[in-house]
Amino acid sequence: MVKSAASPPAWSRRSLYRGWAVIAAVTILAYLPTLRNGFVWDDDAFLTDNTIIQKPDGLRRFWFTKEPPDYWPVTSTTLWFEWRVWGRHAPGYHATNLLLHLGEAALLWGILRRLRVPGALLGALLFAAHPVNVESVAWIAQRKNLMAMLFYLLSIHYFLRTSWWEPGGDPAPSPRADRTAYGLSLLSFLLAMLSKGSVAMLPLAFAGLLWWRRGLGRRDWLRLAPFLVVAAALAVVNVWFQAHGSKAVLRTAGFEERLLAAGGVVWFYLGKALWPLRLVFVYPQWRVSVADAAWWLPLLAVIAVTAALGWKARGWKPGTAGFTPREFWWRASFFAWLYFCVMLVPVMGFTDIVFMKYSLVADHYQHVAIIAVVALAAAALARLAARWPRELGVLLGGLLVGTLTLLSAEQSSMYRNSETLYETTIARNPDCWMAHNNLAILLVKEQRIPEAADQFRESLRLRPSDAENENNLGTALVRLGRTQEAIPEYEKALRVRPDYPEVRFDLGLALYQTGKTEEAIDQFREVIKLRPQSAAAYFGLALALRQIGREQEAIAAHDEGNRLFKIEGPPAPTPPPSPSS
Repeated sequence: MVKSAASPPAWSRRSLYRGWAVIAAVTILAYLPTLRNGFVWDDDAFLTDNTIIQKPDGLRRFWFTKEPPDYWPVTSTTLWFEWRVWGRHAPGYHATNLLLHLGEAALLWGILRRLRVPGALLGALLFAAHPVNVESVAWIAQRKNLMAMLFYLLSIHYFLRTSWWEPGGDPAPSPRADRTAYGLSLLSFLLAMLSKGSVAMLPLAFAGLLWWRRGLGRRDWLRLAPFLVVAAALAVVNVWFQAHGSKAVLRTAGFEERLLAAGGVVWFYLGKALWPLRLVFVYPQWRVSVADAAWWLPLLAVIAVTAALGWKARGWKPGTAGFTPREFWWRASFFAWLYFCVMLVPVMGFTDIVFMKYSLVADHYQHVAIIAVVALAAAALARLAARWPRELGVLLGGLLVGTLTLLSAEQSSMYRNSETLYETTIARNPDCWMAHNNLAILLVKEQRIPEAADQFRESLRLRPSDAENENNLGTALVRLGRTQEAIPEYEKALRVRPDYPEVRFDLGLALYQTGKTEEAIDQFREVIKLRPQSAAAYFGLALALRQIGREQEAIAAHDEGNRLFKIEGPPAPTPPPSPSS
């Protein structure tokens, strides 16, 4: 018979130290390669080129203004302070990410021990070493994932220190201790939500723990109400920040299509959690179709598994100890399944996330959900190992953790730099148009223009009529001296996005350089309409007007450009005339 207990099993101080040492060793071995890594993809926008982080009053801007693209001020605060320590020295940020993940694993071990989950240490080690977590640790911009998870686990830790979550739900002899633990749990959840909103489902996890332990009562919902308020309020804030100031449409999917995709999301992440091979930075984009019967199968399977596990667990009476081990495992499986599915709700695609422009799924999206999988797997393995000699169980557990550690170390090297990341992504997902486009931009910076043009063309083949890609290809052709060929690419971009000022400016320069001065003037004037504060557009206009002899207008445009550019002293130099003049 399985018994309920109010406190974690007793561990000697030496055993605790050994456990922490093993967790630290595994985490460091798995992620040591990240300390040699640099910045990748949007680390520039998130950190190195983030002017708010670099400003002395950046903390005020993060907390009290609408300037940041997302309202994650706790995460941004850590980076603001670290910028003053590490600057552009990437290993410092990677070391912090590694330590945060180590803290997550240590907290998870403590939580699983308090819940009396068999194989608690193995569960924490599986989480620490699991390759799907590499994306959260090795990618500096995912600091938000680590910060949110750390405070998320800390909130659970304090929640479990209250007495009323146990059978009976009565206050402890020391109500003050209960209030302190409850307050710290709520504060930790608030900090988690201010790190990243993906942990918004924690109140439901608490409800599940109470249901598992002793059943839910009216007083429990009253205690959970502040958590629900924090989750709802900051979820709305997060959605608003994601949407404000952006006119880009990420997805046009209807509700039915999103619902079908949600079913596929559950099985995709469960598959990667159980078999973490062929992990990709950007997975192939799904083409969900309501008319395709195959897309209904994952959703129906989720419903069927939920119903089956619920049926098997139906005989449970919360708070009782009179149940068989078989009944206990059905109950545990049902709880783990519900937790896994519920924690994935924020990333199922019901609300749009910028990354979903490239793929509906990503490894870092299951950072919170995967703890259910590793905990249940560790408990099952511990139960099996109890029938074997202790040495054999330790050996098999060590082999499993060691294999995951090696896989994570190998996966970490994929994030060495942006070029390595994009090349590896293309090798594993050749149809990733974003990787082709971003690799091409890197090649342009390295003056490898012919290779860049090829990558831009491949990106456009995979994603036709993309205004940004068309503009990038046009710019590459200009750099190759093939300006005449670039003009049609710019024009294609404008047919997709007529209000794209950067394209109109580049087109204006290309037209000027090929002798089409009147058309260039029209483009520069359009740029000024779209962006009246563009000094570059006024300088380009002045250049073109001077070319056709309209000197007074050219001087006026040049002076306005100087004013906008706030030039002191002599005016900006006039560029050389076009080759055709």
